[in-house]
Amino acid sequence: MSDKTAALILNGVLDLDKDEFAEKIKNYQIDKIIAVDGGANNIRELEVLPDLILGDLDSITKQNKDYYSRKNIDLLKYPVEKDQTDSEIAVDYCLEYGINKIYLFAALGGRIDQQLANLNLLEYIDEINLEAKIISQKIEIALIKNNHQFEHKKGYRLSLIPQSKKVEGVTIKGCKYNLKNQDIKRSKSRGISNLIEEEKAEVIIENGVLFYVLENLD
Repeated sequence: MSDKTAALILNGVLDLDKDEFAEKIKNYQIDKIIAVDGGANNIRELEVLPDLILGDLDSITKQNKDYYSRKNIDLLKYPVEKDQTDSEIAVDYCLEYGINKIYLFAALGGRIDQQLANLNLLEYIDEINLEAKIISQKIEIALIKNNHQFEHKKGYRLSLIPQSKKVEGVTIKGCKYNLKNQDIKRSKSRGISNLIEEEKAEVIIENGVLFYVLENLD
């Protein structure tokens, strides 16, 4: 079965212009664009029509809500009083409808509590056996649970941030600061601001979970 992919447009800062966004949609082979509540305001500025808008709809402007209604875009409204963020609801929608790869746009910037929740959402997505990345103009964030390879990323900054209290047996290859079977702790900053120096770099861990933050410095 082929992968089905979705772009979730959230209510943070969307730092892409129309052409940059179109390029990422093409490169990631996105099948469905879902605007999550205020994310509909973000994507309207790019003059892109989403396939669906969902959430409690308390952040989308009335003007944009009317605009999308005229364009016959489906709006799925959920209660304002709920135990999930709109972003989590959107992930559950993807699970229900057979989408197995999720790219989160506009997940950074804006409210700090929402940013932290979006980062933790990556772990929830992993728990339900889907794949996910947070994407911005120059940054990519995802989880590593065993190993991950970075190809053709020479010159990129790479930071590793433990999500579990301790990540055991970390090996880093192809970077300025390599490691071999070392433990890194969440309370320490050892994994911050590495630099990829080879065309192929790799991070291997034996136990634990961490985020990688990959940044294009050009």
